[in-house]
Amino acid sequence: MKLRLELCDTELSEGLMRYEAGRIVWIPCEVKPGPFSDERLVRILSERGEWVGFVNIGDLRDPVMAGSTFVRAVIVNVEGSRFNAKVAGEPVTSSLFEGTLSKVQPFAAVQA
Repeated sequence: MKLRLELCDTELSEGLMRYEAGRIVWIPCEVKPGPFSDERLVRILSERGEWVGFVNIGDLRDPVMAGSTFVRAVIVNVEGSRFNAKVAGEPVTSSLFEGTLSKVQPFAAVQA
Protein backbone atom coordinates (compact mmCIF):
# COMPACT_ATOMS: atom_id res chain seq x y z
CA MET A 1 0.00 0.00 0.00
CA LYS A 2 1.38 3.42 -0.95
CA LEU A 3 1.60 6.07 1.74
CA ARG A 4 -0.40 9.04 0.50
CA LEU A 5 0.82 12.31 1.92
CA GLU A 6 -1.60 15.20 2.11
CA LEU A 7 0.45 18.35 1.83
CA CYS A 8 -0.57 21.83 2.80
CA ASP A 9 0.80 24.87 0.97
CA THR A 10 2.88 26.63 3.64
CA GLU A 11 3.03 29.92 1.72
CA LEU A 12 -0.76 30.00 1.49
CA SER A 13 -1.25 28.74 5.04
CA GLU A 14 1.07 31.39 6.47
CA GLY A 15 -1.39 34.00 5.29
CA LEU A 16 -4.42 32.10 6.58
CA MET A 17 -3.06 30.35 9.65
CA ARG A 18 0.26 30.74 11.40
CA TYR A 19 1.90 27.58 12.63
CA GLU A 20 3.07 28.37 16.14
CA ALA A 21 3.64 26.68 19.47
CA GLY A 22 0.39 25.30 20.82
CA ARG A 23 -1.28 24.70 17.43
CA ILE A 24 -2.77 21.22 16.97
CA VAL A 25 -1.94 19.53 13.65
CA TRP A 26 -2.32 16.20 11.85
CA ILE A 27 0.92 14.42 10.89
CA PRO A 28 0.95 11.56 8.33
CA CYS A 29 1.86 8.20 9.85
CA GLU A 30 1.99 4.44 9.37
CA VAL A 31 -0.11 2.31 11.71
CA LYS A 32 0.12 -1.30 12.92
CA PRO A 33 -1.97 -3.14 15.51
CA GLY A 34 -1.06 -2.32 19.11
CA PRO A 35 -1.16 -4.43 22.27
CA PHE A 36 -4.76 -3.40 23.06
CA SER A 37 -7.87 -3.13 20.87
CA ASP A 38 -8.04 0.66 21.31
CA GLU A 39 -4.32 1.30 20.77
CA ARG A 40 -2.08 1.31 17.68
CA LEU A 41 1.66 1.23 17.09
CA VAL A 42 2.37 4.41 15.11
CA ARG A 43 5.47 5.32 13.09
CA ILE A 44 6.17 8.78 11.67
CA LEU A 45 9.10 9.29 9.32
CA SER A 46 10.97 12.51 8.58
CA GLU A 47 14.30 13.60 7.15
CA ARG A 48 15.60 13.92 10.73
CA GLY A 49 14.58 10.47 11.94
CA GLU A 50 11.42 8.80 13.14
CA TRP A 51 8.93 8.81 15.99
CA VAL A 52 7.50 5.49 17.18
CA GLY A 53 4.93 5.09 19.91
CA PHE A 54 1.60 3.69 21.08
CA VAL A 55 -1.41 5.89 20.28
CA ASN A 56 -5.07 5.65 21.33
CA ILE A 57 -7.34 5.26 18.28
CA GLY A 58 -9.12 8.48 19.29
CA ASP A 59 -5.95 10.39 18.38
CA LEU A 60 -5.89 9.02 14.81
CA ARG A 61 -7.76 10.80 12.04
CA ASP A 62 -9.06 7.44 10.82
CA PRO A 63 -9.00 4.61 13.41
CA VAL A 64 -7.49 2.04 11.02
CA MET A 65 -6.09 -1.25 12.30
CA ALA A 66 -3.13 -1.04 9.90
CA GLY A 67 -2.09 1.21 7.04
CA SER A 68 -1.74 4.95 6.61
CA THR A 69 -3.55 7.80 8.36
CA PHE A 70 -2.75 10.94 10.37
CA VAL A 71 -2.00 11.31 14.08
CA ARG A 72 -2.76 14.34 16.26
CA ALA A 73 0.16 16.40 17.56
CA VAL A 74 0.77 19.73 19.27
CA ILE A 75 3.48 22.00 17.87
CA VAL A 76 6.06 22.86 20.53
CA ASN A 77 8.45 24.97 18.46
CA VAL A 78 8.70 26.38 14.91
CA GLU A 79 11.93 27.49 13.22
CA GLY A 80 11.53 28.50 9.59
CA SER A 81 9.91 25.59 7.75
CA ARG A 82 10.74 23.05 10.49
CA PHE A 83 8.88 22.24 13.68
CA ASN A 84 9.01 20.10 16.81
CA ALA A 85 5.80 18.52 18.05
CA LYS A 86 4.53 16.42 20.94
CA VAL A 87 2.68 13.53 19.32
CA ALA A 88 -0.37 12.12 21.13
CA GLY A 89 0.48 8.82 22.76
CA GLU A 90 3.32 7.12 24.56
CA PRO A 91 6.63 7.33 22.67
CA VAL A 92 8.99 4.39 22.41
CA THR A 93 11.66 6.59 20.83
CA SER A 94 12.15 10.36 21.27
CA SER A 95 9.30 12.20 22.96
CA LEU A 96 9.35 15.00 20.34
CA PHE A 97 8.96 14.64 16.59
CA GLU A 98 10.84 16.96 14.23
CA GLY A 99 9.49 17.51 10.73
CA THR A 100 8.69 20.03 8.00
CA LEU A 101 5.56 22.17 7.99
CA SER A 102 4.77 21.22 4.40
CA LYS A 103 3.72 17.73 5.57
CA VAL A 104 1.21 18.67 8.26
CA GLN A 105 -2.41 19.73 8.17
CA PRO A 106 -4.12 22.05 10.62
CA PHE A 107 -6.33 20.07 13.01
CA ALA A 108 -9.40 22.25 12.34
CA ALA A 109 -9.17 21.69 8.57
CA VAL A 110 -10.65 18.20 8.85
CA GLN A 111 -13.23 18.75 11.56
CA ALA A 112 -16.89 19.01 10.54
